[in-house]
Amino acid sequence: MKRIAIILTSLVMATMVFGQNKKDIKTYETAVILMNEGKYKEALPLLKGLVSTNKEFVDASWSLAELYGRMCDDEKQIATLVKVANPKLPRYHNSVMRLAAAYHSLCDYNNAIKTYQIIPPTESTYYKRAQAAIKECEDALELKEEPVPFNFRNMGTAINTEFDEYWPSLTADEGYFSMTRKLNKKQGQSEFGRGIHEDIYLSKRSGSDWGTALNVGNAVNTIGNEGAQSISLDGRYLFFVACDRAVGLGGCDIYYSIHEGDKWSPAINCGSPVNTRFWETSPSLSPTGDELYFASTRPGGQGKCDIWKCKVTIQQDGKLAFSAPVNLGPTVNTKEDELSPFIHADNQTLYYSSKGMKGLGNYDIFVTYKDGKGGWTQPKNIGYPINTCRDETGFVVNAWGDKAYFSSDGQEKNWKGREIYELTLAEGNAKPAKQMKFTTGKILDAEKKEPMQAAIDVYGLKSNKTIFRSVSDKSSGEFIACVPSDEEYGVNVSKKGYLFFSENSDENGTIVKQNTTKNTKKVDLTKNDKVELEKIEVGKKITLKNIFFDFDKATLKRESHFELDRCAQFMKENPTVKIKLCGHTDAKGSKEYNMTLSDNRAKAAYDYLVKKGVPPTRLEYQGFGAEQPIADNRTDEGRAQNRRTEILITAK
Repeated sequence: MKRIAIILTSLVMATMVFGQNKKDIKTYETAVILMNEGKYKEALPLLKGLVSTNKEFVDASWSLAELYGRMCDDEKQIATLVKVANPKLPRYHNSVMRLAAAYHSLCDYNNAIKTYQIIPPTESTYYKRAQAAIKECEDALELKEEPVPFNFRNMGTAINTEFDEYWPSLTADEGYFSMTRKLNKKQGQSEFGRGIHEDIYLSKRSGSDWGTALNVGNAVNTIGNEGAQSISLDGRYLFFVACDRAVGLGGCDIYYSIHEGDKWSPAINCGSPVNTRFWETSPSLSPTGDELYFASTRPGGQGKCDIWKCKVTIQQDGKLAFSAPVNLGPTVNTKEDELSPFIHADNQTLYYSSKGMKGLGNYDIFVTYKDGKGGWTQPKNIGYPINTCRDETGFVVNAWGDKAYFSSDGQEKNWKGREIYELTLAEGNAKPAKQMKFTTGKILDAEKKEPMQAAIDVYGLKSNKTIFRSVSDKSSGEFIACVPSDEEYGVNVSKKGYLFFSENSDENGTIVKQNTTKNTKKVDLTKNDKVELEKIEVGKKITLKNIFFDFDKATLKRESHFELDRCAQFMKENPTVKIKLCGHTDAKGSKEYNMTLSDNRAKAAYDYLVKKGVPPTRLEYQGFGAEQPIADNRTDEGRAQNRRTEILITAK
């Protein structure tokens, strides 16, 4: 609101220059002060009186039009400016620019163009701006000529109220939905009323519908403003922005809170170097848990407000550490403003809002994809009528990639202000690069049968790249993880002092079996949805489910690297542990053949760990051939289970 206050103050000064009488000037000054205090009803009759009695008092007409705009009375705003955009009245071209801008802000591009074209080349103060605005309107009309499929629904009273709701966010299982709500402000009312502030609300899925959104509580919300939030895919972390806190580094900083059982931890400031004395907002955590995207006005970017990202490390206690941010570069960012980045569950697709590219006006939503070379593809405007002449920000897409969520104050004209909508994404309409499913589970201490916090890693078997990373809930042991819908992947669960757990998917990208419900987006992690971690004890074993060899060979396949890297990390985290790598085969072939093959395969794993820095003094290897079967060698399934590599703890 500071920008408006400055404009109106300058208008007060202008009236003195153009010789209005002192009484009218005093009345006008009073009206401007009332407007800036949000007292619209008190300012309205003063300005209407000035306009009706003095047509040449153009400042009063401009302010009256501004007031009608704030009160969402578009017709009266335009009518007021039409009357004053008269060549017989003072500052004609200034009034013309204001009228054109009003048409532009209401998506009336044709009338905006006609009005901007009134400005002659000799009017140097406005001509360049008018020509740039004409180009923007022409771009918007071009986009409107090719509308995209658009099927949306209002999310209803469980999510939306008489107040403004925006910044939607949801978990991978679509079990939780978060938003920012501006309390005590209705559409057309002042921003400065008593008790007006932003809080974060959370709704829980109830069957096929959403439950009533509830305030997340005072661990996050205060009497100040909290908003621009995003909930992590697994629901473990809630990132948000809060302004003017005592622990803040700037005006607005990024914070996070950790979900523990049925409550949120006290808010934690991300600290330097994420936060600065400049403005940071719109945080979005990657599905891999190792990158945070956000917007910032800090220096060193491409424009005014840019999209940045930094590295994130999830620590043993679930808290986060952050590296120095880097700018996403000139393909994503422009010389204007970029805002509200959202990195999809596929970790390939980025949605964000920009003022600096071809659009329909103000902030438009764009989509870009990782190009496989460390950069991004040319951003694409997701199209009309999703984008309008108003601000479109806070666009998020579910993990499956068929639903998007956004807020708008212009889709229904229902006079309820900004509301949140669910949008069905049609094929080719800015859909994410990949569809992602989710898997759920619970991690327990195997001996005590108690929930525990542990790290969960999901990775592509072919790419050896992390797909998802997080930690389980410290109180419940529960977790949600994102997995690809049609790729082979491995899962690793680990905690210092415990043996790690590993598993992998089949050729259909399913670990055990996909639920039989139609169009399911969930897969089961284990046969009982539980992972029990055993404490490190001499004599205990781990079966490495993600060690792979070609048929009849002892050469490690590339798909084995992530698992062995995790094994090396296990040895680093537990420096006194010693292990034996045990190779096993099925019963096909001679005893000598199987013994040699299993020994060579165990040695291949041994050699890999040595290259990764594990001291040979802490390692042994041995092949056991077919001597220690764990399943029936008469079936294909049984033989597959018998062909395995194990870790045996020999010292702790």
